[in-house]
Amino acid sequence: MQKRVSVCIPVYGVEKYIERCARSLFEQTMTDGIEFIFVNDCTKDNSIEILEKVLEEYPHRKEQVKIIHHEKNRGLVAARNTGLEHATGDYIIHCDSDDWVDPNMYEEMYNKAIETDADMVYCQIMSHGFKKQPHIGYQENIVSAKNYIISMLKCQSHTGLVLKLIKKSIAISSQIHIPDCICMHEDTLRTVQMAYQCKKVAFASNVYYHYQFNNTSISNSKWRRHDFESIKQTIEILEEKLLPKEDFAEALAGFKMEFLRCMIFHPEITNSAEFREYQKKYEMAKNIRFLASSGKLRLLLHVSLFSYHMAVFVTKCWKKYQH
Repeated sequence: MQKRVSVCIPVYGVEKYIERCARSLFEQTMTDGIEFIFVNDCTKDNSIEILEKVLEEYPHRKEQVKIIHHEKNRGLVAARNTGLEHATGDYIIHCDSDDWVDPNMYEEMYNKAIETDADMVYCQIMSHGFKKQPHIGYQENIVSAKNYIISMLKCQSHTGLVLKLIKKSIAISSQIHIPDCICMHEDTLRTVQMAYQCKKVAFASNVYYHYQFNNTSISNSKWRRHDFESIKQTIEILEEKLLPKEDFAEALAGFKMEFLRCMIFHPEITNSAEFREYQKKYEMAKNIRFLASSGKLRLLLHVSLFSYHMAVFVTKCWKKYQH
């Protein structure tokens, strides 16, 4: 039977969570036309053994499950790419192995894609262990790809790849560029590039995905210099290779402000000279005027809250450009 949905799941260091994740996948209401591709990125714990044990309890799923083993640890980007290489479904979605999903998630998102003829369908997320409310800012209707990209870059919509059901032809497109070294904002980089190729994006309004806050995960661990470089590269790819500046200038300005906020919030990985360099490179003074004039006061306040010096800078620019 032709596969309708491929679910790609990277596995590394998740022995505490993999059982719950696997059960939520194997208990999906979509019984046929779905496959689960687990990519073992050379995990050092018992994650794979636990996964195989759980699978024994779901014999009807065995033919739908692939477990791919990397010969060496290659990171999240490579693990997701390996999943894509082995996917055969018409649509592809990713799942992180320390999270879990509602049992009707993939069937209902697939049905939404077919009903609306959408290239991408996205849903809401519930966080656990850190905050327990769905992320807000979604539009409950079919939106243009351009508007959705702008919404993500403005941090009004969640960029998580695990929330996006996407046509395989787009997910594996050669136009999508994700360097293996990217470790921060990989979801943003991949999702924006995919959305850029979509004609129609649809919203499945339910909360289907459950995010487990995990102190040991890459996104929640202590920042490293490599994280800083990763975000810089993400901005460069988005700005220089993908997005026409006249269409996305405001959204990119907001995204750059978030980058500068990270520099302030994590002084252990940057220095004042670098901040001044990127303050000038990203035309912060100009963007403050641009954001303020377009009503983005919340973003300006959010950025300036983390640093007295930044607050002074914002105030000076505000006064300067009021005239």
